[in-house]
Amino acid sequence: MNILAVDATEDALSVALQAGGEVFSVLGRPEQAHDELLLPRVGRLLARAGISFDRLDGIAAASGPGRFTGIRIGMAFAAVAGRQCGKPALAISRLEAAAWSIEGKIVAPVIPGWREERYYQVFRRGARGLRPFGPPQWARAEDWPRIQAELEGQGAVVGESTPRARDILGPALARLSSDKLPAFEPLYLKPAGYERKAHPPRPAR
Repeated sequence: MNILAVDATEDALSVALQAGGEVFSVLGRPEQAHDELLLPRVGRLLARAGISFDRLDGIAAASGPGRFTGIRIGMAFAAVAGRQCGKPALAISRLEAAAWSIEGKIVAPVIPGWREERYYQVFRRGARGLRPFGPPQWARAEDWPRIQAELEGQGAVVGESTPRARDILGPALARLSSDKLPAFEPLYLKPAGYERKAHPPRPAR
């Protein structure tokens, strides 16, 4: 399958494309605006792979957790692009994407947040693949050592990483192959208004 994935939830935009058995990816710079960079980067990857939008089988976007504005940018792009080319748009949790790279029957992917906070979730790997074994969670920096010890005490393999768009390709392919598409909705784990306090608006350019 040919799958395009975008992740705008971090300071640096990432875009990845699986096409013809190859994976193409690109990572932007933190100072670049995601909404301005997204379309040119997607166009560049499609050109490198020698395919057009109508040859895609699906378009996936990171649904979170991460920055509120970035989640909205990526998911809006996937929804509009999918509608334009008549292909499914998928919302893939970054925690699920991170879980794919951790070996073990019970795994707990961890994504670093602002000021040493953590996002985490427990998954169980079985005959039917990777399945959530609990809801996604958000931990404050001061609580994380205790929570990590509890997870490891329960037998979970804890792995911390910062997933990118290329990490979304695996779960997106699995969902498309099974025809079980996830709900197209964002994954917000923090209260509304948190981002304005954590990440003040950039000066106008």
